[in-house]
Amino acid sequence: MKLRAFLSMLAMTLALAAFGARVRAESGSTDANKHWDAKAPCFKWPAVDMDEDGVLDRVDNCVNTPKGCVVDQWGCDTDADGDGVCDGNDHCPETPHGDKVDRNGCSEAQLARSTPPPTPKPAVAAPVAVAAPVSAMEKQLVEGHKIRLENVYFETGSDHLLPESESALDEAGHTLEKFPALKLEVQGHTDTRGSAKYNMRLSQQRAEAVRRYLLDHFHIDGDNIVAKGYGETDPETKERNDEELLRNRRVMIEVKNPEALPHGIKVENKP
Repeated sequence: MKLRAFLSMLAMTLALAAFGARVRAESGSTDANKHWDAKAPCFKWPAVDMDEDGVLDRVDNCVNTPKGCVVDQWGCDTDADGDGVCDGNDHCPETPHGDKVDRNGCSEAQLARSTPPPTPKPAVAAPVAVAAPVSAMEKQLVEGHKIRLENVYFETGSDHLLPESESALDEAGHTLEKFPALKLEVQGHTDTRGSAKYNMRLSQQRAEAVRRYLLDHFHIDGDNIVAKGYGETDPETKERNDEELLRNRRVMIEVKNPEALPHGIKVENKP
């Protein structure tokens, strides 16, 4: 019986000696005392601290303490403000009771107080708009508030547009698309040959034909453009020759709200 007890004690002593030798070999230190618990009730008990909280496992009541937590003498983490985040890992240790916090222990109100206001960006001057060169037709529109449609031709005594009119009409359409807020009137005019009644009807029909072409081919609001025939009531010439007769047979587009046109812009013809 005594022999068995002796052998058990000898085995424990040898095991402890082997553990101490291994610790010394791994650490490279000649001071073996730091690997032993000096306050242990038995001879040379290993100084083990598995969760590395500074409290030896022999007396540690909380052996899985998270890294960084402040612990008491029994190895259990403390939480002074009671927000569920341990002291040591709590970035906001004075959170009011009941406030919801993030994983760092900070409430939204605390984060708002600690976040510096954003640095204002330096003001950037708006680029100065430079008017691009424009066509002669756009120059007419901006400066005179009306467009005279040159080279617009109809079949004799008819409102049917001839194909050679499309170039002038397309230029007018592209110009008007740039100013969608304009209120426009397409005006038809005739010379004095024929009866006044006939000329009034023909000028109305031709004005409507031009309006219809513009609406069919361009993005122009139909509510912003109307057609009106003036017949022979507003001649430009005294019709002393064929050229003056031709000048009176014309189609005009007039702006009825010129305040919607740009102001203070120098208009230049395209080179």
